[in-house]
Amino acid sequence: MLWYGPVGPQSLMKARAGALSIMTLRYGVAVVAVVAVVASVPAVAQTPPVAIPAKDFGPVWTGFYIGAAFGAGGAVNRLDTSGGGLAASFNGAGGSGVLGSIYGGVDYQITQRGVLGLLAELSYSGFQGGASAQVPGASANVNMNTGLGWAVLARAGVLANPSTLLYLVGGYAGQNIHTDGFATVPGAAASFSTDQTVNGWTIGPGFETGLMGNWTGKLEYRYSQFGRTTLAGSNIGLNPSNHAIRAGLSYRFGGLGVASSNEQAPRGPTNVNWTGIYGGAAAGAGMGFGRLNAVAGGPGGAAAGFDSGGQGLLGSVFAGADYQFSPYALVGVMGDFTWTGIQSSFSIMAPGSSAFVSAEANRQWSVMGRAGYLPVPSTLIYAAGGYSQLNVHGTASLVLPGSMPFASRDTALSGFTVGPGIETVITGGWTTRLEYRFSQFEQKEVAPGITMQPSNHTIRAGLSYKFGMGPGISTAQAPD
Repeated sequence: MLWYGPVGPQSLMKARAGALSIMTLRYGVAVVAVVAVVASVPAVAQTPPVAIPAKDFGPVWTGFYIGAAFGAGGAVNRLDTSGGGLAASFNGAGGSGVLGSIYGGVDYQITQRGVLGLLAELSYSGFQGGASAQVPGASANVNMNTGLGWAVLARAGVLANPSTLLYLVGGYAGQNIHTDGFATVPGAAASFSTDQTVNGWTIGPGFETGLMGNWTGKLEYRYSQFGRTTLAGSNIGLNPSNHAIRAGLSYRFGGLGVASSNEQAPRGPTNVNWTGIYGGAAAGAGMGFGRLNAVAGGPGGAAAGFDSGGQGLLGSVFAGADYQFSPYALVGVMGDFTWTGIQSSFSIMAPGSSAFVSAEANRQWSVMGRAGYLPVPSTLIYAAGGYSQLNVHGTASLVLPGSMPFASRDTALSGFTVGPGIETVITGGWTTRLEYRFSQFEQKEVAPGITMQPSNHTIRAGLSYKFGMGPGISTAQAPD
């Protein structure tokens, strides 16, 4: 047995420190080895990132766009004149026609549901009306029509669903108006022609929805009011206003984009059943036109004719039923009853006498069919048309020395109505719609020797409830 001497505390501590150093060295070598192994694993063996389809994030409305639109409408003008003890006012001279426009703009989606934008528009319209009169040996004729128009606008909207925008648009508008006429009397004739530019403002609602790829479609109504002007070479004052409806097709550069997951708008319903019955109410505005012809004194006597125009607000109730026979299409029937305040009037005052005449389209009812296309499951683009009947209330009063005759009459006229609309789901069974309608009625005698053929253009925004609509199994399964 070997003896190395006494073992004290200091010797024991040195032995333990040596053992700890050996363990630490071995642990370090092991860690280095593990790191080397992990680093040597091929990259392909790591878990790849998960690809999320762009459609899961929803569209983004931010970006530039251009487009073109086609539509219809009319001009409703107020004319007034005075002098020599005579004062006259005609609130309803006007005419209707078609229009076309091109536009461009930019939108910025500020929130999940909010969109702001600016746009400029150039349009050409043919809203034309006139008046004529003749008596033995003399005649007169005046025509008025619109031409080139322009507007600089702002719009603000809310997304009913990621693909459908409900918006309000308004701003500055300018319009060119052409007026011409002539008059003949025995041995003399005169004529005039003038072009004038009027400035004012325009405002109205619209619906826009995605169609496919970078394309969107819109339906938009606008009311424009212009400043008063005086017809060149006369003391006749003119206060013009326009009503117009436009169906437009827009191209958005870069498409509707892709939102990040924390910016996306709530997804719209993807499984909607449009089959069922519904009821609702609507409010809006409209303009009415009518060609009035009057004959007095038999053949060779006096005759007069003019294009009258009136404007006003309206309210209606409606009901209908739809059948969705495919993921993209439906057919249906609908009916409505409308109360309107569309009115035109004429007044003239002279020393000791005066006259006042007015015509009001106070109610209208319609029965129609409709057919629609679903660009997305929750938004419907449709056309409606059918039979319509209009009631016109006319009044006339005279103040003459010693007498005050008064007359009043209601006349019912039959005709047709037709127009486009856009309807979109808000939530559950609730939908909102924007609908334009043109109605044309028969020519009919409304007073002895006076015939009238009225028509009207109306726009209405509606809210309805469809029984049975909402998420669930559709009779026509909607696409993703």
